[in-house]
This record gives sequence, structure tokens and C-alpha cells, in this order.
Amino acid sequence: MNSEEKHHEFKSKKRSIVGIIFIVVGAVLIAKKMDIIPASISHIIISWQMLLIGIGTANILTKQNYRSGLILITIGTFFILPRVFDIPFEVRNMFWPAIFVVIGILMITVKNRHRFPKGISASENFIDLFTFMGGGKRKITSDNFVGGKVTSIFGGSELDLTSAKIEGNECVVDVFTMFGGTEIIVPTDWDVRVDVTSIFGGFDDKRGPVVGDAKNVLIIKGVNIFGGGEVKSY
Repeated sequence: MNSEEKHHEFKSKKRSIVGIIFIVVGAVLIAKKMDIIPASISHIIISWQMLLIGIGTANILTKQNYRSGLILITIGTFFILPRVFDIPFEVRNMFWPAIFVVIGILMITVKNRHRFPKGISASENFIDLFTFMGGGKRKITSDNFVGGKVTSIFGGSELDLTSAKIEGNECVVDVFTMFGGTEIIVPTDWDVRVDVTSIFGGFDDKRGPVVGDAKNVLIIKGVNIFGGGEVKSY
């Protein structure tokens, strides 16, 4: 199965899971209207916290978004606990700091969505750009670009690939953005596929029409939390 077929298969699977979620939500709303579900339970089931848990579970079921799925489930679980248990106010005030701790632990312990070859390190062919409370820019001119990682926390990162050529015609860039921004500039003849999970943020594709045969394929994967990102071409 080639990359194009895998991409379409993943999209089809994701569409099916989203459809199932809509069916479940609709069934729960109907049950609530018919007073089948008690009010003490419905206010827990029908909530933004449960929505996050549902989206996170869906991400994990696709076997493509373990990191973002765990983050969503963790946030939803933390904020739904006060609705289920009688938690003291002092403990509730610790929720947001705890969320940051959990996200940090997940960043350290959870494997990247894309498994890069073992032993590969930052070089002209492999980008590993980390920005914290500042800005970072990197221009790649390699003729054998294999992808890499871009992490932006309370800062902004810019990756310029306009002079790069992809090794094997396909590569992956894994992005993680939290309270920051990521900008990726690509040549006009590249095929770019964006698969970024955004939580209270967005990742936009602002490119114009693709010029040429688009033999080079760039796959952008990752997570965007309280931040923004975009891919564009000149």
C-alpha cells in the first residue's frame, strides 16, 4: 500500500469514528429529552469536559494521535472530577498547575507520533528546532531533507523549506505548539498534508495552488495547544 492509499485509508477511518461520535451524542441527547437519563448523570455526560474525553479517545482509536489523545483525556478528566466528587476548593485551585505538569510529563514520556530512524540527530538534513519563551528561525537548504521536529512553547518558530529537497520524495515534520506559534514555508510545487490536532487553537493551510507535479510530499503531524500554526508558500 503506497502513501496515498494509506492517507485515504486513515481519512476514511477517521471519518467513520467521527460519525460514530455524532451518533452517540445524538442518542444521548434524545435519551435526555425523553428523561431516560437522570439529570444528575446527564449534566456530566453532556459537558465540554466529556467532549474532550470523547475526542481524545477517538484520536487514540485512530492509532495516529496517542499524544494529543492522552492530553485531551487528561484535561477533560481533571475538569470533570469536581462534577463527580465533592472536591475541596483548595484542591480545585491546583487543577491548572497540575495540567501543566501532566502536559510536561506527556511531552517527555510519550513517543513521537512519527518514529524517526534511530540514531538520527539534528543536522542540515534533519531539523530539531526547540523554542521556549522566544523565537527561532531555521532555513533548510539540504538536498536530502528527511524531516524533523519543531517545538514551540511560549514562543514562535519559523521553518523555511523553500530551498530544500526531500529525500525519497516524502518526509514528516512533527510539531508541538503550546502558547506559541509555528510557521512552515514550503515550495509551491510540494504536496503538503496537515494532520495537526488543535486544542483551543488552529493550524491553517494558507498556500496557494500547487504548481507542477507535486512529487515531493511533506506530512505535518503534531499537537497545537492554545496556539497557532500555518503552512504557506510564496
